[in-house]
Amino acid sequence: MKREDQVAQTRDRIIRAAAACFAEKGYSGCSMQDIAERAELSKGALYCHYKSKAELFRAMIAIEHGLGAERARRAAEHPPYLDGIVGFLSECIRNSGFPMDHRLWIEVLAVAARDPEMKQAFVASEHASRAFFRGLLEKAARAGEIDGSLDLDAVSVWLYGLGDGLIARIADDPDFDFQKQFAVFETLVRRALRPREQQPES
Repeated sequence: MKREDQVAQTRDRIIRAAAACFAEKGYSGCSMQDIAERAELSKGALYCHYKSKAELFRAMIAIEHGLGAERARRAAEHPPYLDGIVGFLSECIRNSGFPMDHRLWIEVLAVAARDPEMKQAFVASEHASRAFFRGLLEKAARAGEIDGSLDLDAVSVWLYGLGDGLIARIADDPDFDFQKQFAVFETLVRRALRPREQQPES
């Protein structure tokens, strides 16, 4: 195996171990020693790849947002784009993506709210990711599939916020089944975005 492949595998193992630790113990309760033990590495080997748990946490945020950007890019490849919007949101809510699970995403939001440096990293990463989603919204607007008069930056913020709220619901409420609620979710998103000419008269 090539050295770069070995390094990539080791970093992947570290990220998975860190994700499990942060999800279980929280950011403040998880140490580099905990992560090293979960990854079955020495602490020195861990530090060869990541200098701190903050660096690891930021790496996980960047990976998650990168996956979101890729999902949005794929959804923008083919019409109907409104289907892509609904599918993108649904996929992000159902499966936060490697290395995240629903509990860890809530921890990320909490840490970003408390830690100014983490907040800065989170906001920069999310803005980069959301630019791809806005591109998907723009394609849908140009195709006449959604209301082009809407502020699409604001729409992207609102829809991301909706996703975050539902991820929190999944994490916190064992009785909440998003699959059962999906039809209502899809109806509300499509109704909110539909073109003006399809809006009911007031």
